[in-house]
Amino acid sequence: MQTSALNELRNGDERRWPQIAAAEIRSSEKLQELATLVGDLLPTDEGSAVVFGSMARGEFTGGSDLDWTVLIDGRADSLHHKTVHQLSKRLTEAEFIKPGPTGVFGGLIFSHDLVHAVGGDEDTNKNMTRRLLLLLESRAVQAASGEAVRARIISAILSRYVEEDASFIRSNPRADKIPRFLLNDVVRFWRTMAVDYANKYRARAGDKWALRNIKLRMSRKLLFVSGFLMCISWALREGSSEEGEFVTQDLVNHLKTWTDTTPLESLAATIASHAPDLAAQIFDSYEAFLTLLNDKEKREWLEKLSPDAAYGDDVFLQARSTALSFDEALTQLLFDVNNDVTKLVKKYGIF
Repeated sequence: MQTSALNELRNGDERRWPQIAAAEIRSSEKLQELATLVGDLLPTDEGSAVVFGSMARGEFTGGSDLDWTVLIDGRADSLHHKTVHQLSKRLTEAEFIKPGPTGVFGGLIFSHDLVHAVGGDEDTNKNMTRRLLLLLESRAVQAASGEAVRARIISAILSRYVEEDASFIRSNPRADKIPRFLLNDVVRFWRTMAVDYANKYRARAGDKWALRNIKLRMSRKLLFVSGFLMCISWALREGSSEEGEFVTQDLVNHLKTWTDTTPLESLAATIASHAPDLAAQIFDSYEAFLTLLNDKEKREWLEKLSPDAAYGDDVFLQARSTALSFDEALTQLLFDVNNDVTKLVKKYGIF
């Protein structure tokens, strides 16, 4: 079932953006399948199987791999690795495609580093990626016990960002300031994804370059924009000039609500409120992107396409045209169509 903001933008036409709708349904079905596979492997009070990537975003297509982890918020136990191996075996037998070779997914993640290692030498690219993806695109596999663990860790991370933010550590913080500490990390994450994209080209000798190029322009950019909007949405809400002792906790609760919403739905909500005329261009572009990913022949073609051949290839050029249209509409959303949004982007987007 489609969520409210996207439904509003459909203007009563349920057939609009069918690939987006189908991907959401497919993601939900696969998540239910995963819940069955996880079964009773995890301790209910301290462990959670969590998915990231296209399944968490509600964008799972026929060729999607599965980015997953076992998230632990409790004492270390030698049996945790056994749990990971058992789950990995079950996923392989169920023919889920394994996550990429970077080591970010497919293993154990402990909450301590996610909460306490924010910035500094201990905050590796891997740790930062896990932390930001947990906030921007994650879902617990098991709705009840698993979600409680995920929610507890996310709340702790968000509290860390807010309680150490210069705008909120004062005794009577202002409610019209945005969480800049968090925003800086969202921006850092986006730039890291772009830099890592170039590094992977070298490390993998151009393997899957064309497909990763389009994903960077579409789903990765969506992730960044959703995170950026999450931060500035605090200043866009009604009553943002109020002050009080509960501002910090109210902000954490506000951000937590965004972490429970898919990036597409968050973007749809912002567009519905501030730029409804951009809905067609933005979501037509994303519909075309998901259509491409769900086309086995074209997806495999892009996986094998070399950088030298890409800019003379019709499939890649069409996908690039879709990405440019998406980028143009997002630029308009941030800079051209709403004074309140543009003011915040100009104020916080660079400095």
